[in-house]
Parts: sequence; C-alpha cells; structure tokens
Amino acid sequence: MVDQNTQKTNINDVWCKDGIVHYVIAAPVDEKEAIRLDTVGEEFINKGEALFVLIDIEQSQEFSSVARKIWVKFLQNSKIKKTAIFGGNVFVRTLASFVIAAAGKANIKFFETEQQALDWLRS
Repeated sequence: MVDQNTQKTNINDVWCKDGIVHYVIAAPVDEKEAIRLDTVGEEFINKGEALFVLIDIEQSQEFSSVARKIWVKFLQNSKIKKTAIFGGNVFVRTLASFVIAAAGKANIKFFETEQQALDWLRS
C-alpha cells in the first residue's frame, strides 16, 4: 500500500480504506494485471466495504486494450456511487477518457490532485 508518508513505487496496488477502493496504477496493465485489480476491487465493492473508487494514474504509462475493457466492466458496477481519477499524462488521461465514455456513467471525474479527488468523493 502507498500512502502520503511513503515513497511511490513502480507497482500497481489496490486496497480499501474508509469506504473507498484505492488504486495506484504505476506499472503497465495487461490482461492478467487488469483481472487481478478488477477481482480485488470487485470484492470490496460487492461485500459492501466500499461505495467509491479512487484511481491514481500519476505514474501510469500503459493500459492494454483488453485491460481497458475489463476496467469498463468494473466501472459499470451499479454499486459504485462515484469514481475519481487523478494525475496522469495526456496520453494516459486520453485512454482513461475512452474507458469513462464506454462505462457510460456520469459519476466518474478527473482531478489534478488526490486531495481534490477525495474531497469530491466525500461530498
């Protein structure tokens, strides 16, 4: 797990805290990795441990086409109330925009910082 007191790493991570599924996407996401991330996040959502999703793409570089399809399915989960995505370069934000559009949900937004994203999720 990565928090504000630790240095970011070049791995992907997922955990649940305070009703939010936290994702840090710092390494390329292929099909196998997307399934792993989806499975963990889906478990938190379906068990009722979280209603919100926070995705950190600050260090993200690449999402495969198959991974994007898996993310679309995950984000379409009707139990997710809001999803906030922050960080990322123009390329990664563009890929994430395709996922958001395909998910077809209005409750997914981009933010510049983690704090802005958390503030919106909690509002």
